[in-house]
Amino acid sequence: MSTDKRTVLIVDDDPQILRLMEKMLRPHGVNILLAPRPSEALRICELHPVHLMISDVLMPEMDGNKLAERVLKLKPETRVLLISGHDKGPHTPKSARVRFLRKPFFPSVLIQMLRELLPEL
Repeated sequence: MSTDKRTVLIVDDDPQILRLMEKMLRPHGVNILLAPRPSEALRICELHPVHLMISDVLMPEMDGNKLAERVLKLKPETRVLLISGHDKGPHTPKSARVRFLRKPFFPSVLIQMLRELLPEL
């Protein structure tokens, strides 16, 4: 097993959701990066390795589907978890690297998805 920490980028326009997700994931041995806007998420992806991006689907600047497409073009090895409380699910090409989780969810479900998408943890 690798001793390198995996990096998770969390993207959401709601600062409370960003902090809640960070609080849920931090104890699981991952580096956490936060982006309140999709443009910030793209900048982070250009500057840092990102193993998993967790993104809200509905955001004012760019929806999570479009963001996922752009991130996967930039870094095809990145895995993506799209989350939404609405019926608008992922529109990205079906892939083992892209998953969808409907809000609200239990923290245990998020951790299970984390382990599925980053099995090396």
